[in-house]
Amino acid sequence: MSQRRLYVGLDIRNDISQIAVLGPMLQEPEVLKSGDENGIDYPTRVAIPGTKEYIEGFLAKIHRQEPVMAAGRETDPVNILATFFRKILSKTRKRYPNESIRQLVVTTEYRDYQLIGIIYQALSKIGIHRDRAMVIDRRQSFIYYVLSQKKELWINQVGVFDYTRDRLMYLQMETDRYKRPMLATVEERDYSDYIPIFQEKGSTEEEKNAVFEGMVQGAIHGKIITTLYMTGTGFEGGFARAVMKKLCVGRHLFQGDNLYVSGACYCAREMSEERRLDEFVYLDEDTVEVNISMNVYADGKPQEILLARAGTPWYQIDHEIDLIPDGDRELELNVKNMRTKDRMKQCIPMEGIPGRTDRRARIGLQLRFAGKEKCIVTVRDKGFGDFFPSSCRIWEKTITIE
Repeated sequence: MSQRRLYVGLDIRNDISQIAVLGPMLQEPEVLKSGDENGIDYPTRVAIPGTKEYIEGFLAKIHRQEPVMAAGRETDPVNILATFFRKILSKTRKRYPNESIRQLVVTTEYRDYQLIGIIYQALSKIGIHRDRAMVIDRRQSFIYYVLSQKKELWINQVGVFDYTRDRLMYLQMETDRYKRPMLATVEERDYSDYIPIFQEKGSTEEEKNAVFEGMVQGAIHGKIITTLYMTGTGFEGGFARAVMKKLCVGRHLFQGDNLYVSGACYCAREMSEERRLDEFVYLDEDTVEVNISMNVYADGKPQEILLARAGTPWYQIDHEIDLIPDGDRELELNVKNMRTKDRMKQCIPMEGIPGRTDRRARIGLQLRFAGKEKCIVTVRDKGFGDFFPSSCRIWEKTITIE
C-alpha cells in the first residue's frame, strides 16, 4: 500500500492551473511538468464524455454563481470540480507511484465562501476530506512562500507584483518582529488601470518601461524592501526586464510563475506535525486572532488541545471532539488573543445532562465561527452506550472575540 507522505499544492485559475509536490526528502516543492514543452501550466478544463468538447471557464462561473453548461445541459459544479481534481491530482501518482497525498492545499484568486465550500465538497467526493485539505487565497500563499525562504530574503518588507492578462496587483508583506509569535500581514494594491498602457501597441518599450518603473517606485516608496517578486503571464516575453535590472540594486529580485503553487505546498506541510513556521501568525480581515484550547486528560496524561488556531480564516474552522466529563460541572475554554496577548476563560455549564457528569455521559463539543469575532460553541449530549441513552439535548453559546 502507498504511504501518505506527499504535501501537495494546487493553484487553480480560470484558464490554467499548476500542481506542486513536497515529496519525501525534498526541501523545496517540485512543480510538476505538464508535458507541454516542459511547461507547468495545465488547462483548467474537463472533457465532456462521449464528445471532443471541453467545459472551460467554469471556475469564474462558479464564483459568479452562473450555471455551468455541458453539452447543452446545466451540470453540477461539484461534479465538474471533482472531475478536474481527480485528473490533475493523478499527476502525483505518476510521479510518485508508491506515495499518496498526506495534505493538500488549494489556492485560488477568488475569495468567495460559496466557491470554497464547493471546492471542499468536490475534494470530499474524491476521498480528500477537510482533515487533510485546506483552501487559501493568494495572499496566504504569498506569506507561506516568503516565510519558507531564507531569512535574509524577508528580514525587512517583501513585495510581489502579480501581472496577468487583465489584473495587476501589488502585495507587500509586513512582519511585526517584536511580537511573539511574530505577526505577518499583507497590504494589497490594485494597479490594473495601468494594463491598457502596457498593452498599447502604439507605445514603445522604453515608454512602457518608464511607466512601469514609475509605478513600482511609487508602490515601494519609503519602504525598506528586501526582496521583490515578479510573477504572472504579463511578464512573459521580457516585459520590463530592463526595469528589473535596476530594481536589483540593493535588493533581491526574482521572476517566475510558480510562487503561489509553491506557497500552497509549504502551507500543506504546515498542516502536519512537520510545522516549521510556528513562530509566525498570519492575520488579515478574515483570519481569527485567537487560539482557543481546552485542558483535557488524554493518552494517560494532562494535555492542552487546540480547537482553533490563530491565523486561520474563520470560515475554515469547524472542529468537533467528544469528551467524557469526570465530575466537571462546566466546560472551560482557554482563549488567547495573539495580537494583544490577552487571555480569558470561557465556561459553558453542562446543564443539559444533570446527574451524569461523573463519567456517565459522552459530550460532543463543536466549535465554529460566524465571523472572525463571533465563535459559536455547540454542545450535544450523545449518551453513554446502552446504559445512559442520549437526552438529545443541544445547547449553544456565542463567544465574542474582543
